[in-house]
Amino acid sequence: MPGIPNWFTEKIRDQVRTRYRAKGGYLDGTMVRGEGGAGTVKFPVVGGRIDMYELSGAIQKVKLSDINLDMLPLLTRDFEAATTFRSQDVRKMGPSLQAALAEEMGNSVRRKRDRMKLDALNTFAAGTSTLTDAPATVQTIGDGTTRVDLLDAIAVADQISGAGSDDDVFWAIPHVWFSQLLMYKEFSNADYQGNKELPFAMNGRVAKKTFRGVHIMAIPDEYFTYGTGAFVTGTPGFTGTGYLDTFAWSEKAVGCEIEWDQENMTIDPMPEMEGTPNLCKVQLSGAAVGLLPEGVKRIRKLAIKTADRIA
Repeated sequence: MPGIPNWFTEKIRDQVRTRYRAKGGYLDGTMVRGEGGAGTVKFPVVGGRIDMYELSGAIQKVKLSDINLDMLPLLTRDFEAATTFRSQDVRKMGPSLQAALAEEMGNSVRRKRDRMKLDALNTFAAGTSTLTDAPATVQTIGDGTTRVDLLDAIAVADQISGAGSDDDVFWAIPHVWFSQLLMYKEFSNADYQGNKELPFAMNGRVAKKTFRGVHIMAIPDEYFTYGTGAFVTGTPGFTGTGYLDTFAWSEKAVGCEIEWDQENMTIDPMPEMEGTPNLCKVQLSGAAVGLLPEGVKRIRKLAIKTADRIA
């Protein structure tokens, strides 16, 4: 039987079809960093209040104000992702497939950075702060029975700004919530006015608006796993029943420290395994923690399936 003819060659296409998933890194730069390192990060928090008093003219002791100095420690955690491919498959992998594998490994690191931040917000909203000063708990806006409304964005802005914050405020929501808010002319006409250098701001595919000083961004559904109507992997969107918990936060109200991450994967042969497969790895070390309850809001609204026109 004759050999394979010369014209029987593989045509390498200019792209590889990858199942849709979040690329990650959307929330980078939206939280404050801590102090220290080597596995332990500290976030100092100053509380209490220093007020002026009127001098009486008498020679007497000064009236001291109370000041509270709290230090919130955070232990970083280590993570990695790994996969393998056979040495025999190398000849089948064109440049596009190799690039797709490397990109997906890097995406896993970026998704973990985002998930780490959202998990910290969810834990913070469900617990009680150890700080000396009140408030000790995170306020919840909404009861999960109604659609997201422009009034929710107004409440976030009023409550966080009213507490005295002058930092950037971020609110990550599903795309269907963003579409629902677009039914309001005031929101539809708004532009993003935040830091243009943040990852989500530089991503032209991320829908974003600034309303009443709150930077509202739409990120993929898979991030919204909090609440009775949470996203389920492998299903399109949300069911339209139950509620979703989303979070808005002031930049300095939540701390996140990524001590190091390795998005560029390593490739090591495994000669002790049959066929000498190659082991690919990426790694990450970091953690996140809620700091100021008054600077974080949990917004609990209906897990809508589609947007609907408002009356």
